Amino acid sequence: MVDAKAVLIGAVLAAGLTYGGLVGVEILVTGEVDAPSAPLAGETTVEGTTYHLDRLGRPTVVGEVRNGQSHPIGNVTVTVTYYRDGEAVGEAVGGALGEPIAPGSSAPFDVHYDAEGDVDDYDVSVAADRASAGSADLTAAASVTDRSQNRVVVSGTVSNDGSEARASEVVVAFYDADGNVIGARRTRPNRAIPPGESVPFRITFRTVGDVPSLAQEFDDFGVRAVPVDDA
Repeated sequence: MVDAKAVLIGAVLAAGLTYGGLVGVEILVTGEVDAPSAPLAGETTVEGTTYHLDRLGRPTVVGEVRNGQSHPIGNVTVTVTYYRDGEAVGEAVGGALGEPIAPGSSAPFDVHYDAEGDVDDYDVSVAADRASAGSADLTAAASVTDRSQNRVVVSGTVSNDGSEARASEVVVAFYDADGNVIGARRTRPNRAIPPGESVPFRITFRTVGDVPSLAQEFDDFGVRAVPVDDA
């Protein structure tokens, strides 16, 4: 004699598996999920890209390269393919500002397309190599010291917490309210930093070539100090 309770449990399990299978098929076919997926760990990805014309009228794409690897990356190559009416019209290649990029960190890029012609879309791809770890001796602190319709000025200091004098480069990424990159700038303090000392820096994000100016979209910034060869 068949146990009625066992039959009931089996029917419930079968129904659940059938429903789960149907839901799985729907997701596979439609690609619809409740929320956008985050970049997978172990990947180097491009994030927060935006497009504008620079002061010379060149189509320009800016964004960030994020290092999802477990090791530093360098020799970053950012390739931007520009399109018009669905057809590729050209390609431009650039690099990340401020390498190496530590695990879990990001560095901005700024790629210009020198050829003439209208552009209405773009694609971005990135490649990078494993790199040696950069020095953690340099730290930067900064704030916005001036702002107008056409520019944003960030001023601060770079400190050397190590035991040797270091030359440095400062990279600032500028973001809109959605966290997308609208521009990136870099500068080098005019002297090496002795151990235990600091040097000032000043970076201006000026976008007089854009109508309206991208400076009007500014909401936040990020700053990094990286060591460079003194040669």
